[in-house]
Amino acid sequence: MVSGVENNIVNTSLQKPLNVGVLTPPNALHKPVLYSDKEADMQFKQLAKDIYDREHSQKFENKRKTPLSVILTVFAAAIGSGYLVFKKALKW
Repeated sequence: MVSGVENNIVNTSLQKPLNVGVLTPPNALHKPVLYSDKEADMQFKQLAKDIYDREHSQKFENKRKTPLSVILTVFAAAIGSGYLVFKKALKW
């Protein structure tokens, strides 16, 4: 009779025990850093520029590239239709 099954997927020796419902306080309190108005404005503008550049670079228009399979399919269709038109023109 089998009383239990070994779980080989989850290695319990590598995992930390779960602390359900236990709140652990931070080691130290956050110390705010005070900036001058000029420096804070400069950092804010740099941050806004970085966010704008990142969002702009992720747009579809900036990273789209026609796949090679589409180019080859269009090229083959153009050659095929050109061949049919040329063959039809020779029969006239």
